[in-house]
Amino acid sequence: MKKCIGAFVLFIVIFFPFQSFAENESLNNFIYIVVNDQLVSFHDTYPVVKNGITYVPISALSEYLKVHTKWDQRNNCVFIRKGNKEIILDLSLKALFTDKGQILTDCIFLENNHTMAPYKFIANYFGYEVSYIDEGPIARARNAALSVGDDELFFMLQNKIIKEKERILGEIKKKQEEARMKKRLLKKQGKIVYITFDDGPSIYTEKILNILNQYNAKATFFMLSDRIRIYKSVVRKLINEGHSVGLHGVSHNVRKIYRSPNTVVSEMNICNTSLQKVAGIKTNLIRVPYGSVPYMTSSYRKAVKRAGYKMWDWNVDSRDSLRKNISPNVIINNVKKQVKRHRVPVILLHERSTTVKALPQILKYLQKNGYKPVPINKSQDPINFWNRRY
Repeated sequence: MKKCIGAFVLFIVIFFPFQSFAENESLNNFIYIVVNDQLVSFHDTYPVVKNGITYVPISALSEYLKVHTKWDQRNNCVFIRKGNKEIILDLSLKALFTDKGQILTDCIFLENNHTMAPYKFIANYFGYEVSYIDEGPIARARNAALSVGDDELFFMLQNKIIKEKERILGEIKKKQEEARMKKRLLKKQGKIVYITFDDGPSIYTEKILNILNQYNAKATFFMLSDRIRIYKSVVRKLINEGHSVGLHGVSHNVRKIYRSPNTVVSEMNICNTSLQKVAGIKTNLIRVPYGSVPYMTSSYRKAVKRAGYKMWDWNVDSRDSLRKNISPNVIINNVKKQVKRHRVPVILLHERSTTVKALPQILKYLQKNGYKPVPINKSQDPINFWNRRY
């Protein structure tokens, strides 16, 4: 058994039937959560009732129940504590464990990166009694003297509930409109593809730019700090020709860049400073060396996001850097095999002589199959190994 639950004596097993929570669940299935007399306000992720069980995002509920939560990244667990009582939510097992040995299976899931867990069980365990009120509907947890009883609660909170419903509907409507706009944009653009180059600029960059121009193709270059300073005119040229630029850090060394979340951010900041000195611009696009898995765990991803960066990986690996003398035909075939598997292909290439030789055939193939190579836009959602929608 995993370390985070190994100390518990396990003797009760309760099976919870569970179905996944649909992304666009309407408010018809919404339930309002009240702790004592206080209406709980949720953002981005909302309570949902499934098979008669109310699930809530624990992070938003914890302050109202006055419990302490702690995320254990290594074991993929959430610890909930109050006094001498403790509950563990194990996301890998989708199970709940208590310090008294109770186990609830199939009762934990993620929604928008929020941990959803059974509300009544958790509230009961920490000394709250839960009642359900049809009007609303409302699930009320109480552990104190109340100003009103259940029969009067809805009328006391009616105005707040109306405002809460309007706010949530507004959030849902905004997200749906954003999704429609993205869909319309993709349809207007046709089949788009992102061609990306790592580890430059280099002696090959100008050759790459000339080939891209021949095929009216735009690309994105993820560059290293020292090379930006060496190839100043090339950096300015690719920007002026409409290609986009991203940051690839300083060291390109696993032991150095991934020492901590701060070292990743620091390397990207240094790289951004070099870009600004050379080209007069900054960028929020980054690609971490060797890709974001397994190194960019939750705390690392949060750190770069807080710093304002958008982290990109790839979904089409040309494998042009796996060995020194790889054949251009192998690179071309690797791209052809993978590109049609993805709605929005992101092709990984490196600035190497064999890649330069392979590039015209790759571009011909993309052109023949209706793909339009465009630069990555700094405002769009990133495509990376932690976001597999594409």
